[in-house]
Amino acid sequence: MSVYELIKWGEARLKNESILNPFNESACIMKHVLRKTLEEIIVSYNDKIAGSKINLFEKLIERRSKREPFAYIANKKEFYSLDFFVGKSVLIPRPDTECLVDEALKEIKRLSGGLKRKISILDIGTGSGAIAISIAKNSDNVIIYAADNSIRSLNAAKKNIIANGVREKVVPVYFDIIKLKSYAPAFINPVLDFNMADFDNFDIIISNPPYIESGELKELDDDIKLYEPVNALNGGRDGLKFYRKIFDYAVLKTNKTKTLILEIDYRKKSEIYSLFNEKFKNKNIKFKNLTFINDLNNKERAVKITYG
Repeated sequence: MSVYELIKWGEARLKNESILNPFNESACIMKHVLRKTLEEIIVSYNDKIAGSKINLFEKLIERRSKREPFAYIANKKEFYSLDFFVGKSVLIPRPDTECLVDEALKEIKRLSGGLKRKISILDIGTGSGAIAISIAKNSDNVIIYAADNSIRSLNAAKKNIIANGVREKVVPVYFDIIKLKSYAPAFINPVLDFNMADFDNFDIIISNPPYIESGELKELDDDIKLYEPVNALNGGRDGLKFYRKIFDYAVLKTNKTKTLILEIDYRKKSEIYSLFNEKFKNKNIKFKNLTFINDLNNKERAVKITYG
């Protein structure tokens, strides 16, 4: 079979399973199998394919027909113009999350003028490390602790840290904000400068925490609920479980001005604002400010809180 004939076969198989844009999906799988760009695939439409490649293509089409995300099939996803390894232990990075990186870079630029030390950042729930690594690739004077409560996720983050050349800036660490447990995994062995739960040690705390309500998990698309890690999605009964914890520890000490940058469900804007007022009220905080940040679809995708 030729490249084009096989892509069309894949398109028909995916279309039969109601996969959106089946031709494009089939072409992307062909691109992965042949390790070529889409432009090269188009040029080689009439080329014949070896039997081993045909078998691999058919197996990957079958996986995609069962709703497995292409990012897991390819073990790769682009985020902030960088390539990241993704396995099923981590969420697939989404373009809307890039607004967190944008906001962090703005804050780093603002802080850089007045500090003569490295800007310290804590990334809670780092997963693949996409947020932390993207910040590090675009900043010089930072030290970022990429924290997660999953060793499998930290292994993925470590792989991406090395692949993107930011080992001097990004340190993966185990941190469970619910149980307040933190340590350096044996495969990393860094010198931990401070207690991860003491937010006063950081200039910026950034996170894309789980925020889907427990009762909504079953309503998610099959691509998500059947394959992505539920612990990275489940935000508890009302979706605010992790925001409460982050806010609780954010206000324990306020010896210096700090910034929280958190991804949110745009539908929870009013709840986040009410929670902010509840947690930050009467905490002897001289200054506090909250702003919402829009994503690519002009929806409130993040909240930025500056306080101290």
